[in-house]
Amino acid sequence: MQFYIFLPISCKSTGSQKLGQSPQPKPVRAVSSNPSSLSPEIYSSEGLGLHLTPENVDLVLEEVRPYLISDGGNVDVVDVVDGVVSLKLQGACGSCPSSTTTMKMGIERVLKEKFGEAIKYIFQVSDDIGSNITSVEAVNAHLDILRPAIKNYGGSVEVVSIEGKDCVVKYIGPESIGSGIKAAIKEKFSDISNVVLTD
Repeated sequence: MQFYIFLPISCKSTGSQKLGQSPQPKPVRAVSSNPSSLSPEIYSSEGLGLHLTPENVDLVLEEVRPYLISDGGNVDVVDVVDGVVSLKLQGACGSCPSSTTTMKMGIERVLKEKFGEAIKYIFQVSDDIGSNITSVEAVNAHLDILRPAIKNYGGSVEVVSIEGKDCVVKYIGPESIGSGIKAAIKEKFSDISNVVLTD
């Protein structure tokens, strides 16, 4: 149901209104009496409860997808863990030298507008050529995408060893970013199923 708020119009005479003519109330805007019936994507997690989930992140990203697709690219939600969102730019967007700008100025801005402080950090997961070979060096190189954020919190990250499906990582920093480290490694290196963080 909707109701209208009416404001009085000044009784001054105008070219289109004759003196003494009763002013008509002017509708200003419609307000819904049931906020949950409105589109949830225009609200943040601090507003009407749009929770930070992979499904809701994907829904919000529909706002920027038309622009990415027009440039021959797209964006996928890799994971959402403890406020850490991992995204992968695809097609031309993933290989474009300005992909970092695309992520910062477009995608991150939209997500932070919608979810507010529920988002702690947004990671861009890359598909570097030759990184499919699992080794300490390859995983360390892949973690370069996370190091700027970790450094901002006064932390550090370094791969210690890889044995079978286990990867041991020496990490100092926020727990939420630690979850992002695990997700980034396992998404990129499919033969690693367990990431152990040590300090």
